[in-house]
Amino acid sequence: MCLALYTEPPNDARMTCPFDQGTPVAWSDDLPVPLQSLVVPPVRFEVHEDYELQANHTDGCDALSRPCFREFQFVVTELRSDDDEMFYEAPVYTESLTSWRLIDERWLVCQTTIDRLKRGGRDTRFFVSNTMPR
Repeated sequence: MCLALYTEPPNDARMTCPFDQGTPVAWSDDLPVPLQSLVVPPVRFEVHEDYELQANHTDGCDALSRPCFREFQFVVTELRSDDDEMFYEAPVYTESLTSWRLIDERWLVCQTTIDRLKRGGRDTRFFVSNTMPR
């Protein structure tokens, strides 16, 4: 007797997202090509932006309205000046956490940090989690 470990749900029941403003979500940009067939693709998204901080998060759901994508991003800035009269905000630290639900129900997580105050301050790592990142 053989049981299937995974049965792909129908993804043809595409629903329109009330938060969709016509801007496509680049949900697979950080996903390595060999792993794309191992994740559940989202069919709708909710994008939330923080108006006090430079931060946002995006949630994606599959055709059954189950979470299958989550992304957090934030930027830390610092006041800088070229002439001590005009000040501007410059990004000094950025962090993003992108996660995709795998077909076996685990989560593939990509964490990227960019620290502009450190030499070689970009660090990207992938890991697998049993739970969806919050």
